[in-house]
Amino acid sequence: MELRQIRQFVALSDTLNFHRAAEFLNMSQPPLSISMQKLEQELGVKLFDRLARGVSLTEAGLAALPHARKILGSVEAMRDAASATVNGMGGRLGVGFVGSAVYGLLPKVVPLFRAERPAVELRLREDTTLEIVKAVESGDLDIGVLRTPVFDVGEVNLEPLYREEMIVILPRNHPLRDAGTLRLEELRDETFIGYDRARLPSYHALTLSACEAAGFQPRVIEEAAHAQTLIALVESGIGIALAPAVSRIPGSNRVCYARMTVRDAPIMIGLAVATRRGEDRPAQEAFIAALREAVVQMMQDDPTMAAVELRNRG
Repeated sequence: MELRQIRQFVALSDTLNFHRAAEFLNMSQPPLSISMQKLEQELGVKLFDRLARGVSLTEAGLAALPHARKILGSVEAMRDAASATVNGMGGRLGVGFVGSAVYGLLPKVVPLFRAERPAVELRLREDTTLEIVKAVESGDLDIGVLRTPVFDVGEVNLEPLYREEMIVILPRNHPLRDAGTLRLEELRDETFIGYDRARLPSYHALTLSACEAAGFQPRVIEEAAHAQTLIALVESGIGIALAPAVSRIPGSNRVCYARMTVRDAPIMIGLAVATRRGEDRPAQEAFIAALREAVVQMMQDDPTMAAVELRNRG
C-alpha cells in the first residue's frame, strides 16, 4: 500500500466518480481505476461498488475511510512539524544553564522566548559549565548558558552576554553582616565554602586568584557544585563564600550579602551563550535574542552588572 493510493481512495470516496476524482488528482482515469483495483486486492476487500454513473462505498470502504483520512492528517502534521522546526516556529530546543542563571536570567528570558515562539517545546536542564560545553558540542543540547572564562570550548562558539561582580555571602549572624561593602583582604582569617574544582574549575580558579590577589590562601572547609548548595552551607554557619551578584535572592533572609573589592576593584565574572559551530537555526536565534533582551532588563535592575558587546541587537 502506497501513500498515493490512500490519497486516491479518499478523493474517489469524496467525489464518488472516477472522472472527477482523476481531475482532482491531476491524473487520467484508467491509472486511477487500476490503482483502486490493486488497493482492493491488497486489502482483500471490495471498497467500491461500480455503478453506471459513478461508484458508491461498500461497508468495508465506509469503515476504511476514517482511517485513511487519519493517515493523511498525520502525514500533513508530520510535514508541518518538520517545516516548523526549520523555520523556528516549532520543534524542540534543548537549553542547558548554570545554576546561578536561575535567579535573574531565566525568569526573564523564558517568557520573552515563549511570546515569540509559543509552539517550540523548550527543554531546560541545569548543569555545570563543563558539562554544558560537552552537551552542546555533542548535540545533546542546542544552547548553553554558562560561566566564563572557560578553559576548553572545543567545537563550541561563545557569545558574551554580560559581566557582573562577585559578592560575599555571609551567615546571618556574621559580625560583618551589615558592612555593605567588604575588602577581600579583611577576610583572610575566615573559613570559606569553595567550589568543586573538578566540576567548576572556573569558579575554583577565580576564587583562588582573588584571594591570592588579596595576599592570602583561602582556608576552604567545604566545596559545592551548585549555587543552592553553596548558599545552604553558608546558611549553616560553617563559612563564607564568593558568588556572582545574581545569586542574591530578593527578600530572602537566609544569608547576608556584601559587595566585595580586591585592591579597591571589584572581581568580575562573565556569562555567555554557547552554540555549536556552523549551526544556525531560527529557534536558536530567537532564544539568543530573548537572552539579549533579558540581559538589558537585568542591567536596568542591577548596577553591579557590566555590559559587554551585545551583538545583533534590534
